[in-house]
Amino acid sequence: MDIFSVANKQVSQATQPRVESTASTRNTVEQTNSSAKTQKDQIPDAKNIKSQLNKTIKHLNEHMKALDTNVTFGFNDKIDSMFVSVMEKNTGTIIRKIPTEEAMKLSEKMKEIVGMIFDKKG
Repeated sequence: MDIFSVANKQVSQATQPRVESTASTRNTVEQTNSSAKTQKDQIPDAKNIKSQLNKTIKHLNEHMKALDTNVTFGFNDKIDSMFVSVMEKNTGTIIRKIPTEEAMKLSEKMKEIVGMIFDKKG
C-alpha cells in the first residue's frame, strides 16, 4: 500500500461526520433534563438555609462548651454572615470579634446603600 493512500484514508475517516442515533441523543437529553430537575428540587430556599445555619451555629457552640473554650459562634441576620467571638473566661467580656462590630456595621450600611441604588435605577 502506498503511504499517500493510507494517509488519505485516515484523513477521510477523521473528517467524516459521525452521526449518532437519535435514540441515544434523546436519552442523553432526557437524562440531562431529569438531573437538572433533581438539582432544582435540592436547592434550599433562604429560610431553610438560615435555619440550617442557626442549627449549625448552635451545634458548634455546644461543642465549644464541651471543649471548655471561650470561643462562640454567631450569625448576623442583617448581613447574612457568621462571626466568631473570643471572650475572657472569668468576666465574659469580648476580647476579639471576627469580623469586628465596625466591619459588620459597615457591611450592613453598604448593603443598604446598594439596595437604594438599585431600587432607584430599577
